[in-house]
Amino acid sequence: MNLDLLDKGFIPEEICLKLPDTFSDIEKLASELPKVLANEQIEKRVSQLEIEKNIDTLTTPQLERAMLVYSYIGHAFMWGKKNEVNMIPAQLAKTWHKISTKLERPPILSYASYALNNWKMLDSSESFDLENIVIEQNFLGGVDEDWFIMIHVAIEYEAKEILSALKKYFFESGNQSNLEDALKSMKKINQLMNRMPEKCDPFIYYNRVRPYIFGWKNNPTTPEGVVYEGVEEYENKPQIFRGETGAQSSIVPMLDALLGVTHSDDPLKEYLDEMRLYMPREHRDLLNALDSWSQTERSSVVESISIEDQNIIDETIKEVHIFRNKHLEYARVYIYEQSLTNDSNSNIVGTGGTPFMKYLDKHLQETVPSDD
Repeated sequence: MNLDLLDKGFIPEEICLKLPDTFSDIEKLASELPKVLANEQIEKRVSQLEIEKNIDTLTTPQLERAMLVYSYIGHAFMWGKKNEVNMIPAQLAKTWHKISTKLERPPILSYASYALNNWKMLDSSESFDLENIVIEQNFLGGVDEDWFIMIHVAIEYEAKEILSALKKYFFESGNQSNLEDALKSMKKINQLMNRMPEKCDPFIYYNRVRPYIFGWKNNPTTPEGVVYEGVEEYENKPQIFRGETGAQSSIVPMLDALLGVTHSDDPLKEYLDEMRLYMPREHRDLLNALDSWSQTERSSVVESISIEDQNIIDETIKEVHIFRNKHLEYARVYIYEQSLTNDSNSNIVGTGGTPFMKYLDKHLQETVPSDD
């Protein structure tokens, strides 16, 4: 089990901000996407792209950049076009599929592209701070769309502190100070989460941000899925993939595994497990390994934990509970309540294609200190 990732966190060490010149047409469209969508020109512009790109020489950061731009343009095409044919043209589909095959996750916008690889420092001479990051790619643009993603990036950046502290405690014979650091970090994450309403308005989120991140699975607009034109492996058959969702972040499932929080087997747990297919492979592999450790070896580790240490662990689990509770509150305010006065997009399922209110509430109830 490679635990180094817990020290580094899930934000890549290198983020590519521009592809080589052979991708200039797709980069140009990506940079103009808000204007293209506003002018309803997405179909025309996609039809002018080169049919297929050579991706053989791209580095991993470049592949992530390519995945980002093709995913954004693919979703812009699906949700910004006038026709109702559920097909992604070959100009996007063929290269998008090749990139996804190399990265080992589906050709659809996922959290790794939407947040983890989609930012840079505003002032590189200054330290990381929520107010010192810039979102690179947008659909329509604006403060609300940026802020929504910025909060996620800031949480991911802070998460390496709690994950690293828990790694030291459980795997390196750590001491109580590691647990204190973990608790302090989780409280910082909750402080960041609380800042979402500062610059992301529920009405704007529901009507301008959310519609573009839906996927093709459990979506009434794409009941059969979406055809990827020209992708031989799919044999012209519609594909169904989940949309972008925070459930594709590795933070909370890793905290669950480390802290001993378990979820009962049901369709909603299956959904969470399915979300791993949309994570970068190294995140997925570590998460699966940590799950196995939690189920087989964790109990022997915690047998020797003092009452004081267990109390700090329980406090940390309570903070994770607060995080889940805030997420549920945002789901109500930003989605459910908006749906009561807006007909523009479905409230029955989340962007990932799940009955989100039920799922969030269930996992909130299950986030309780263990009986170890």
